[in-house]
Formats: sequence, C-alpha cells, structure tokens
Amino acid sequence: MKEIKYSILFLIGICMMGCGENKSDIFAPDRLFPASSGLLVANRAGNELVALASDLQTIHKRTGFASPVNDLAVAPNGTLWVVTDGYKGQLYELEPDGMNILSQTPVGNTPSAVHYNPHTGTLWVTQRFTNRLLEINPATRTEVASVEVGREPVDVISFASGNRLLVANNMPEMSSLDYPVAARLSIVDAKKHEVVKRILLPNGSTDVKAIAVDADQSYAYVTHLLARYQLPTNQVDRGWMSTNAFSIIDLSKEELVTTVLLDTPQKGSANPWGITVSADNRYIVAAASGTHELVSIDRTALHDRIRKASEGERVTPSTRKWEDIPNDAGFLYGISGYIPTDGKGPRTVITSGNTIYAANYFTGEIVQVDPVNRNTTRYNLEMAPLISTKVGEGNMYFHDATLGFQGWQSCASCHPNEARVDGLNWDLLNDGIGNPKNTKTLIYSHETPPAMVTGIRKNAETAVRSGLRHILFAEANEEVSSAMDAYLKSLHAEPSPYLVDGKLSEAAQRGKAGFDKHCASCHSGAYYTNGKLYDIPWSVGTEKGVKMDVSTLNEAWRTAPYLYDGRSYTMREMLDVHGPGVAMSDAELNDLAEYVLSL
Repeated sequence: MKEIKYSILFLIGICMMGCGENKSDIFAPDRLFPASSGLLVANRAGNELVALASDLQTIHKRTGFASPVNDLAVAPNGTLWVVTDGYKGQLYELEPDGMNILSQTPVGNTPSAVHYNPHTGTLWVTQRFTNRLLEINPATRTEVASVEVGREPVDVISFASGNRLLVANNMPEMSSLDYPVAARLSIVDAKKHEVVKRILLPNGSTDVKAIAVDADQSYAYVTHLLARYQLPTNQVDRGWMSTNAFSIIDLSKEELVTTVLLDTPQKGSANPWGITVSADNRYIVAAASGTHELVSIDRTALHDRIRKASEGERVTPSTRKWEDIPNDAGFLYGISGYIPTDGKGPRTVITSGNTIYAANYFTGEIVQVDPVNRNTTRYNLEMAPLISTKVGEGNMYFHDATLGFQGWQSCASCHPNEARVDGLNWDLLNDGIGNPKNTKTLIYSHETPPAMVTGIRKNAETAVRSGLRHILFAEANEEVSSAMDAYLKSLHAEPSPYLVDGKLSEAAQRGKAGFDKHCASCHSGAYYTNGKLYDIPWSVGTEKGVKMDVSTLNEAWRTAPYLYDGRSYTMREMLDVHGPGVAMSDAELNDLAEYVLSL
C-alpha cells in the first residue's frame, strides 16, 4: 500500500460565501488536516488548500479551487478527496504528495463534508441544502446512492465497523410552536441506504457544528448551541438566554446519553465549533469560537461523573438528578480547563497523535496545544488575516462573544450560518414582553428598512446598535457597529436548490404567474418587499392588531419556519395561513410555493 503522507482528521466550520473578500493574500484558516510532516490548511478567503511544512510557517504548496474548501478525506491509497462550496459544488481528486488535481466531479448544492468509509470503500458526501447524504464510488466518481437525512447536514462519521453513519444536521426541522424544538442527528445504514434512527437533541438545540468520535468508536461528541429561547431576553447571566454544549451519543446503543454545557456559572463558552478526541482517549477538546479559546475536558473523569449521576449520586451542587445535567453550568467543574488561543475565532480543532492543533479563523494563527498542561505555541504565516479587511473585521465582531457580558453569546448565536436563522422564537423586549417572534434572516436587512418583525427599529443600522446594547448587554461602540454594518451589507442570497440548472422549474414558472398576479403588489422589487407595515388577519393573542412588515423573500428556501411566530415549517403550510387572498387549487398553491422557494 502506498504510504499516506497526510493522516487527515476534519472538523466542520461552515461559513458560506461572503465570509471574506476572496483574495488569495487574505488568510482565513477554517480547516486543518494534520500530517507527520506538517499541516494542510483550508484558506477560505483564498479558495485554496495550503500545505505547511513541519515548522508550521513555511508554505510548501498551494492548490487553488473555484470556491472554498469545505472538507477533505483520504483514501487508503493516499488519494485526497476535497469538496468545495457553492451551488455547483465539486468533488476534487488530488494526488497526496504534490496536491495536483487529478479529477473534478460535480456533486450538487453545497457539499459540506466528505468521509471515506473503509467498510464500503466509498465516499460519503453531505449535500447541505438538499438535505441529502450521497454515496460516491471513488473509482468511477459516480453516485451509488442518495439518502434523505435531516435539515442541513454538515458532518458525517462512520461507526459500527463502517456499517453505520452518524450525520449531524445543523438546524431544527419543525414549527417554532412545537415542543421540543431542536435539531436531530441521523443514523444511516450504509448497506440499506436508509435512515434507521433519528436522535432528537434537547429542546433549544440548534446550529449543530461538528462530530468527533473516540478511538474505540464507543461514543460520539457533537457540538451545538443550547438556546433558552422560552425565557424573556432581559439578562444573560448564568446562561439565561444562551448556553453552549456538546451532546454525547452512545454508538453501541445508538442513543443520546446526555448533553453537557461547556460553560461555567460565571462564564460562557460561546459558539462551540470543532471538537476532537485525543488519540489516547484521555481528552476531549472543543473550540469555543466566540470566546477565542479551547475547552479541554478529562474524558475519563467526564464519563465517570456521568455514570455516577446515572446511579443517582449527586456529582455537583447543581446536579441533583440525571435530568439536571444539561442545565448545570458547573458540571465540568474540576475536570475541564480553558486554553486561550491568543487569536480570534478558533473553528477547527484536530488531533495528531496526542498533540492538538487549532486555527484562528479571523486572525490567522495556527496554534499547537498541550491539553495536559493547557498551554499553546502559536505560529503565524506572512499573509494578511481576515480582520485586515473592513468586512472581515465586521465578520469577527459579529461572531465575538467577548463583546458581551461574560461571553455567553454573540450576534451569531441567534443568527448563525452567516447571519441567517436559528429556527426559534425569541421574546425580545423591544416590543413588550410575552410576545415571542421568530428569528429573521439578516440578509439584505440594510437594504430593506424598517428592521424587526414589527418595524420597531427604523433601519438595520439602528437594530445593530440596539442588539449590542440590549441582547449582548454591551456598549454600542461605533467602530464595532460600523464594521458589522459593512459585513452584513457584504452578504448575499445563495442560489436556491429548487432551481434546475439555475433556472425556474416548470412548476415554479407556473407559480410565478400566480405570484405576479396576486402577491407582487406587496412582495415587490429586487427584495420582494414594499417596505410597508400591515395589519395581518392571522395574528393571535397580544399580536392582534399589531402591524407587521412585508418580509423579504430572497432565500426563503433557507429561512423556515415561516410567519412571525414560526408556526409553519413548510412554505406550503405557510400558504394555507397567508395565501394570496383568492381561491386557488392545491396544485396552484404547490406551484406558488415552488416559485417562492426558488427565489
């Protein structure tokens, strides 16, 4: 067998197009791949894969692509398989030594992760915006099977000797009025090509980012946010609004063990991203991207504490019974520690032997970590970091929880995935208490005043500054606010997965005719809104008689659930509540839904 030069591990750190300015001299490392002779680094801003020498500062090789690298896997013969971002996502085959491109194959809308399964001898690719997992034959680069999984799959690992796959789905897929509201993990039978089990995470779980598995394939660890969205947003102390977690999956039983907070009672660990297990199984290390540090956890002590809690022992002052664990910010007391990365925004964290490496996305450092002594060695490349641009600086502030009180949350905690939605209703106090509203996307918010569902803020600039003050409980520093404005203005809607070769399907074309006739007077212009507020007949409770804005429809395919209270998970369900106001057949409504989802 050919020697494998790069022994590759990978943790998800999804960041859609628009994160940087796509200049090759800008360095935004959001992927790391360890090797005995150095590291491979995915530079998102430059659409390239960079090979670093063993000094972690000398660039050995750079391979460019048409769009950012989302993931990489290695086959037994050493071949590297790379998937790249975008509506027309690609699978690249690279030779292991020179990193030259051997082949290029289209693999659909936004392939977010690629995994080589030695049991099946095939590649498994998550297709994020079509909610599918593809099996691909690496010899022919053809699709073997396609499995519908959950909403926005972003990571995948294999277990049970390769017979099973665990898929992390980023978002909840239900009405915001349901209970619980949470993302699900999917377990796929690799031979039957079907989902055999769905694991529901605790209520409020959203923005699932990454999976790590231990060396024995006994447990998987999955990072995500754990929002306390049912409480009014009048404070952030002790995780009142937002907590940051990882869930533990027993792979032999194929079930959730429990969910553990990375926070402490006095300190948040906002926006958990990558996670890894040391090769000796002694440590779990998670990236707290919003607080710019790593959380190192004694894995043996963790599982021992969980076992004792399951037997009824009171293992911490706040865990009196098993069900308390996901709410106990002190559960890791004495068995974990925090390691500053001396930079901004660590997203990837990986294991190479018993050494941990991380990459600071915004400031560009590569960090070597000792999880035992909890110290770091930092390496810099002679490339401009992402924060050297105004947009990159605003991107960093948007994800920076240290701006706020105790690091519990950042703007991205409620607007993850480049300022989109979290699928939850939040009771913001800007329009009174007891009237929660669904999170809105911030795409084109600066172009479509007023802001907020009820237009309570005259424009997005005002909303940004109010959000800093009333949600992060921070000073609305103008340098920070104006940079955030620049970042949000730089974002754009991604092409819809409902398009066929970039064009409207036949159903969507029929739906457009109905839209133009019955809907376009309010949903008009480039952003499908006339910017006005209206009384709406479907409002309930305290919302009756409250005027609400005409929402933009750009990227509506990505912003479920719908309506001000998120009551409708699908566009078709939404049209049954807020239809065009004239009698239409089911077929016509289906076509109309297809059109709106194509925008």
